[in-house]
Amino acid sequence: MRQSYAARVLRIFKRFTMPVLILAALIAALVASNKYGYGDVELLPKSPEVSNEAKTQIFSIRRAPELLTSPLELEKLSTDLDALMGAAPNNSCLSVAVDGETIFGIRENIPLSPGTNIKVITAAAALLQLGPDFAYTTILAAEREPNEDGSLLSTDLYVFGGGDPILMTDAYSELLPEHYSQIRTSADELADNTVGMNVLFIQGAVRVDESRYDESRIVESWSEEVKSQALIGSLSASLLDQGYDGLKNNYNSQRGVEDPPPLTPSRDPAIRFAASFDDLLEARNVIILEAAREFSGIPLEDMIRLLSIESPPMSKIVEQMLVNDDAMTAEMLVKEIGFSRSGEGKSTSGTSGVTEVIRGTGIPETGLLVTDGSGISTGNQATCAIMQGIADNATLKPVFQEAFPVAGEEGTIFLEFQDSLFAGNLEAKAYRSGNQAALIGYFTAESGEKITISFMVNHEETTDWVESGLDGFYINLASYLHSFSSGLPIEMLEPK
Repeated sequence: MRQSYAARVLRIFKRFTMPVLILAALIAALVASNKYGYGDVELLPKSPEVSNEAKTQIFSIRRAPELLTSPLELEKLSTDLDALMGAAPNNSCLSVAVDGETIFGIRENIPLSPGTNIKVITAAAALLQLGPDFAYTTILAAEREPNEDGSLLSTDLYVFGGGDPILMTDAYSELLPEHYSQIRTSADELADNTVGMNVLFIQGAVRVDESRYDESRIVESWSEEVKSQALIGSLSASLLDQGYDGLKNNYNSQRGVEDPPPLTPSRDPAIRFAASFDDLLEARNVIILEAAREFSGIPLEDMIRLLSIESPPMSKIVEQMLVNDDAMTAEMLVKEIGFSRSGEGKSTSGTSGVTEVIRGTGIPETGLLVTDGSGISTGNQATCAIMQGIADNATLKPVFQEAFPVAGEEGTIFLEFQDSLFAGNLEAKAYRSGNQAALIGYFTAESGEKITISFMVNHEETTDWVESGLDGFYINLASYLHSFSSGLPIEMLEPK
């Protein structure tokens, strides 16, 4: 890392010395003219329009500040960060970069558990595989067009699930904390649009298809203990309210309760989707004669497509996932990656696909192990170099700069970094648990420079460093980076 800055200094020095050599040649010519009798060199008259206010000499070091400031700034920062990391556990790494160029790195290539920051890798793979403009589509169809009176006679209303992880009812989205992202696909809007299509009477039932993905409701790689904890809802290509029950009673058990009970994952999310959408339509005075159920094996091509609803683009879905640290969205993205690459909407296909996509970026994958998309699994591994490479990837960086929550202001890091200069100046995904922590993001220094930070730490269960030392570590890290500049402030470059 020092070599690249040294090369820059050498290039600047060459540009700096060339005018000096030219001036020296002119002076030599003047001396020679006096010595050997040549005529005086006639100087151009001074233009009266030239201001005398600029006092800085043409060859002042002020006009090449990087000759002095970059090495000194880098040396100071390296000294500070070396001392900071010296007090951190050995199983930790830190990488700091400016404009994609690493200016400090320590233990960058040791594999560590990134915890829920594996979602950044999941997001990167989804953006690269599917594209930032990719949108999920939920489609409603029937065997025939509605009659003029709004009746769907002798037919069901068929819903083809498209894998949308953020299709939510108003009632569910209202349960999210105020500082969480509200990015979603509105199931209530879909119900409104159905009525708007003049569907007022359904002689059959609302039926839902979830065949885009497999019917595994959990992630296969999770331990039996994790599976039993029901940390997310039930996975399905026809997902509503993130695979939870509760709409029938408007999630009343969650409202106005200081410590609400956990939501219940749907035993059959496709049937729950059908029943909940049935409820949404009936609340809009649509008459439905038969009970909701699921279906499969009926191709959309054999149906009359009535309407559809698209999700927000992938760039916004990624934002929702990172701001809210949303495990369900992460695991659904993994399934869609698997479906896109192999035609199999399975978690195992998706996790292998994530690794393949990251490998395709040219980022060295040594030390990368992806066992799930959310970080609920403890088997994931990454390195600071991998995380930084993803954060500074030319395609991904503009998306992540918009998608990461602002420290101390948004999402799950709303209460993080309140006592440090990171608050309000850092867009990042952060994670901490009893003995693990991770940070990946972009910090704006006092000079205005954007600095990419990648940090991870894992330590023994018997150590309490995350609890006792992490906050102080972040305070010092923010302070050191806040004052760093790779060059003098612009006002110091102006002539005196």
